[in-house]
Amino acid sequence: MSGQAAERVRAAIEDHGPIGFDEYMELALYGPGGFFNVPPVGPHGHFVTSPHVHPFVFAHCLRDAMLDAWFALGEIEPLPVVELGAGDGTLAGSLVEAFAELPAPAISYTGVEIGAAARNALGARGLATASRLSELEPFDGVAFANELLDNLPFLPLRARPGGPMEVRVGLDADAFVEVEVPWSNASIEPPSLRPGEETTVPLGGFALLEELALVLRRGYVLLIDYGSVSGPAGPVHGYREHREVADVLAEPGATDVTAGVDVSMIAERARGLGLRPFEPVTQARALGSLGYDRWERTMREQQSRLQEAGRGSEAVRVWEARSRASLLAEPSGFGGFWWLVLATEGLPEPPWLQRARVRADPRDVR
Repeated sequence: MSGQAAERVRAAIEDHGPIGFDEYMELALYGPGGFFNVPPVGPHGHFVTSPHVHPFVFAHCLRDAMLDAWFALGEIEPLPVVELGAGDGTLAGSLVEAFAELPAPAISYTGVEIGAAARNALGARGLATASRLSELEPFDGVAFANELLDNLPFLPLRARPGGPMEVRVGLDADAFVEVEVPWSNASIEPPSLRPGEETTVPLGGFALLEELALVLRRGYVLLIDYGSVSGPAGPVHGYREHREVADVLAEPGATDVTAGVDVSMIAERARGLGLRPFEPVTQARALGSLGYDRWERTMREQQSRLQEAGRGSEAVRVWEARSRASLLAEPSGFGGFWWLVLATEGLPEPPWLQRARVRADPRDVR
């Protein structure tokens, strides 16, 4: 075991005993030598997200969701758009291009990224950046995060016969190990768990909401992530080089640390901060209401025309694009992610979200 992140974790444990898992994540993911010091997302990184699967389709659907917000906000010009956890800028670049196709609105984009390398990548695209939300002036507009909440520091929680147990990180000789201690955070009521269940308490997600409530004067927030809309969202796990890692404590700084998000906990905390949460929908439903089905139908027809015209290689390229985009709505994968919309007081539910709620969800088919 070596490396800057590992040494910092060891020093923290030696200083004050087994550390909270949230502290471990801060050191292993975001501190010097941490996993996110260099953008790890993309085909050549450790994992991919929806924008890397098909940036055009995902960005255009997201743009159309933001257009509903723009109308509700009185068509302000330009429309401030803040991306939380902007990564390498793949989504940012595609989103800016998608808005540029329209006569209005122009957008004022800011990518919030804790990693210096990611901010440099965004800056190279000519985009404004910030390392924290607190650096922004209060604004009216839209904030969104795609697969950020699952990586923000959290506390794992397990149901044991004697009550809920928090998982901390300690040392056993040279190895980092789990240490279970009784739940003692008096300010947070632990969720109810059945014997054998485990979940995570999203402390980092709560902190993000508190910062949002301070800087978003009027507008909408869209949070996209995997997990559960009610109840335990599953155990902690990790990724490295597109493969799941069983022991997330083995190599701090070299492994992504993630867990499904209990969306109901995020919604409840948002409500307590004065933000109105709307009922979440799956990504499959969201994309369907935002033009994915229309795009898919158009591309299928184009593929048929190309095949009939004997332009086989072009037809294959269209088929490949359709195949990639279909992953965005696959119920067992990205399509099963949850889209949670929050709004400041007085703003209506977006029309696209209303449409998504009444659409058939592929997971409803038995």
